[in-house]
Amino acid sequence: MKIALSAQDLRFRSAWLDLPLTRWELLSPSWEARKTFLESQGLLEAYQKDAFWAWARDFLTLQGLVYFSPESWEPYRRAGYSLVGLVGAGPTTEEAHDRLHRYVAALEEAFRKAQANQPLTPQDLQTWMEKATGRPLSLRQTSVDGPYPLPNLPPTEIPAALEKLFSEIEAQVAAGVSPLWVAGWAHHAFTQIRPYTEGNARAAFLLSQYLLWRAGLPGLYLRPFQRATYYAALQAADEGRLEPWGQLLLEGLQQAVLYALSWGQAPLPSYEESLEAFNQRFAGWRARHDRDRSQRIMNNRYTVFDYLEELLRQTATDLEEKLKLEEGKGPRVLVAKAYPDSPYYYQFSTDIVEYARKYGYYFNRGLPRGWFKLKFSLSANKKYQLVFPLHHVGHEDATLAVGALLHFLEPLKYQQKRIRGRRRARKEKSVYLFVPLPLSLGPLVFSIEKDVPAVRGLLRSYVQEALRQALSELANEIY
Repeated sequence: MKIALSAQDLRFRSAWLDLPLTRWELLSPSWEARKTFLESQGLLEAYQKDAFWAWARDFLTLQGLVYFSPESWEPYRRAGYSLVGLVGAGPTTEEAHDRLHRYVAALEEAFRKAQANQPLTPQDLQTWMEKATGRPLSLRQTSVDGPYPLPNLPPTEIPAALEKLFSEIEAQVAAGVSPLWVAGWAHHAFTQIRPYTEGNARAAFLLSQYLLWRAGLPGLYLRPFQRATYYAALQAADEGRLEPWGQLLLEGLQQAVLYALSWGQAPLPSYEESLEAFNQRFAGWRARHDRDRSQRIMNNRYTVFDYLEELLRQTATDLEEKLKLEEGKGPRVLVAKAYPDSPYYYQFSTDIVEYARKYGYYFNRGLPRGWFKLKFSLSANKKYQLVFPLHHVGHEDATLAVGALLHFLEPLKYQQKRIRGRRRARKEKSVYLFVPLPLSLGPLVFSIEKDVPAVRGLLRSYVQEALRQALSELANEIY
């Protein structure tokens, strides 16, 4: 049941303070290191510009206001986001460019005010939204549910509610509450008030970005495929359940950090400029070599591998106990692994490239990686595997990701081993083609710059979610 809203109810709930911040605390060193590096290279402003455009594009797409074909974006970016560089966008190319340009201008206004650490007023936000929409914006005068029904604040209470909301924001910021939860609460509360005749979600997004930027955080990056998750999480928050909305905020923060870690400068206009940039970057890389730091990162990487192996072996044992139908006739669940020093560490590299492309980050192929998998053997012809590839992400060496892939093992042929040159049959070894099956679970990303004991709990939750989705899919495979 949805919680009825009035202007008097607009206060920060203590339930927000119970939501865990571990996922962000383990990732924040990666953001700080990347931001420092971009600033040292004089690239922070260029990165921020590209981030505004990418985040505006995806949030407007999530809202159903624009679309861009996958191949349209890079030429547009190289053209300096000029209309002459844009093809494959809509509703029309001109409309997509205009809507995006206006929303980016509003994001830039929000960023400047956040950088100046200036408190926000309802009038500031309305001005930004008028810039974003290109026309005057008025407060709602009627009670309208719209396509996504939310609690309806009576129009007569809207001005007081806005003043209460912005006053409460400043009070919570001054009290030292986590800026992530203040931003999440403010975003949700704004969508409940729904003060404008249009553009309320866009305004809420501007508001939450401003609050995160004001605290030095990267902001939220919400992707178009998260549209249903976004509205479902807001609806859950309307009903008093904050966990789905909190998880989406953490996911959006992770996606913003992944964008920063994966961001690269657009090709420079001349050979000389490109060569100078390469030499500068290479010299800086050589100068930063730190043997103690490298050893610490390596130790932490192996610790994460050990955590995941221990967790999966216990999971396999528990599954076999729970899935055993008759003595000796239940499904078998086995664990296979490849640590970074294994000769098979590269086995899923192609899959990781596709996975990274799907979730919008750069897979760092030059750093150690490996994998684990749970192998499900239902019968001789029904074998599956749930794979957890561990790999580094971004143009940085201390950020590790765990992904999740599901495959059907399709037998290709059988090989017979030779013994001392004689053709004598031994146990046959199957050769399989790994056929992907649906599994929609983005990566879990964290820094291994510092000690990583808190990762264990995150890994457990991640494996459970991957297993939940995998078992649901495997249930469809049984007939």
